[in-house]
Amino acid sequence: MTPSISNAENAVRKSSLEVSSLDKPSAPSENAPQRTSRGLQFWLIILSGCLVDASTALDATIITTALPKITAQLHGEEQYVWLANTYVFACTAVMPFVGQTSNIFGRRMPMIISVILFSIGNAIAGGAVNSAMLIGGRVVTGLGGGGIFVLNDLIICDLVPVRERAKFLGIRIAIATIFTILGPVLGGVLAETSWRWVFLINLPLAAIALAIMVPFLRLKHKREPTWAKALARIDYLGNFIFVGAICGVLFGLIMGGTQYAWSSWHIVVPLAVGFAGWALFHAHQASPICKEPSMPPALFKNRTSVVCLILAFISNSLLEWIVYFLPIYFQSLKRSSPLQSGVNVLPFSVFYVPIAVVTGGLMSKYGKYKPIHLIGFGFTALACGLLSLLDDSTSKVQWVFWQLFLAIGAGFTMISILPVIQASSPDSYTATATSTFAFVRNFGFVWGITIPSVIFNAQVNRNMHWISDSAVRTQLSNGGAYGYAGSGAINQLDPAARTQVYRVYGSALETLWQAAAAMAAVAFFMVFLEQNLELRMDLDTEFGMEEKEKRNEERLPK
Repeated sequence: MTPSISNAENAVRKSSLEVSSLDKPSAPSENAPQRTSRGLQFWLIILSGCLVDASTALDATIITTALPKITAQLHGEEQYVWLANTYVFACTAVMPFVGQTSNIFGRRMPMIISVILFSIGNAIAGGAVNSAMLIGGRVVTGLGGGGIFVLNDLIICDLVPVRERAKFLGIRIAIATIFTILGPVLGGVLAETSWRWVFLINLPLAAIALAIMVPFLRLKHKREPTWAKALARIDYLGNFIFVGAICGVLFGLIMGGTQYAWSSWHIVVPLAVGFAGWALFHAHQASPICKEPSMPPALFKNRTSVVCLILAFISNSLLEWIVYFLPIYFQSLKRSSPLQSGVNVLPFSVFYVPIAVVTGGLMSKYGKYKPIHLIGFGFTALACGLLSLLDDSTSKVQWVFWQLFLAIGAGFTMISILPVIQASSPDSYTATATSTFAFVRNFGFVWGITIPSVIFNAQVNRNMHWISDSAVRTQLSNGGAYGYAGSGAINQLDPAARTQVYRVYGSALETLWQAAAAMAAVAFFMVFLEQNLELRMDLDTEFGMEEKEKRNEERLPK
């Protein structure tokens, strides 16, 4: 980045021209990836990134099985929704701010501060004596987690060229997924012994990562001559508008259909204010008032970048869609326990990890991404269409193979989109492009719960007249069907009532998976709008590893 605000304005104008020129199709390079010698420092930085990935992945899922018991012990039943979602609020809202500040202060200190915040938040949560303290701890954890999500991807991008990034992202995703799978199991075990370790278990991993980062995460950046000039570059107004807007939108999406009806003013007002604030934020980013945008408008003037951001939103929405509602099929129509349903979805959960790693290798070797995106969204659309055929008589062979198709789709799209967004933008936009991608990814996760929940609950309510037992209708209506599936109550019904309940669940899930297939099909056809950009093997950045002889020459702003 440039050392002054006025120069930053010139850089933005220049970058807009670069984006425009980059959006023109270019033939992929025929050169094979060059072998690069990487030393111990490089691999220790990668290791530290994998450790914090493992910790954040564990943190995100370990709480799911333990939260009911934690809530009961802290007498926080009335705050259950906030206990479950404050992490998401804080994590998502802080992402653009982190991307911008990493351009100003470099990647090292924001990353270390993020890991420290993540650790402090878990320590507070682990020592909580009431629900308010636990909520506060989860907010601090989310602030750190949001920074980690952005900066971990960004550091990889500073160290390796565009063409090799998917390969290293795949390694990290593989490790994070293992801990994602382990999380619910560990959460259940720890909840039965001491729930405080649900949070404290993250501290050793974070401590080891910090012990590596402090001496080895030495990344260069251009420093401002004074702290005053560095702080003046931060887009305070834009970030304030963004945080308020996104909190309003997230509040409406998370509370809608659970705490309040979608038609309630409690939901309509936050959503309206939130989306209006979001529009105001983008208007501010494009105005002369904003000297250095945290989400540059030029990112949205580039066709390939816009298409890939939409693809990222769809792919991550569908991923959350699958994770939340595939187990419901087994719990309702196959009468599985929550634990058994977790085992039944392992074909998807386990198989998509090696597929993601293979995808990274393919992008690195051949430098092509459109065929990967077409295969990914094509398989996802096919699999979701097949899942709409699921019923209580579907054989194990069928649902296993259909999950494998899902895994291919998820594996091919999970890590292959971010490098394309970065390739379509100038190198000066790497940080803001990465933080924008991270925000869209997290926002997709939220919508990936909201959209199918609305579809599922609407279909259940619509077909409630198929059930003759009024008590069962009451339990299933207005969002109750999701929890009812895992309660085991279906097993207690007489055969006639059970058949009626099967019919209601089958119809709701059929519509839900048809909608998912349509969404994946839209993404499939949008891939054709991507340009054939070259995934470069050269690395032109101001933020690589410091050279040893220069470490002592760099000074912080005074």
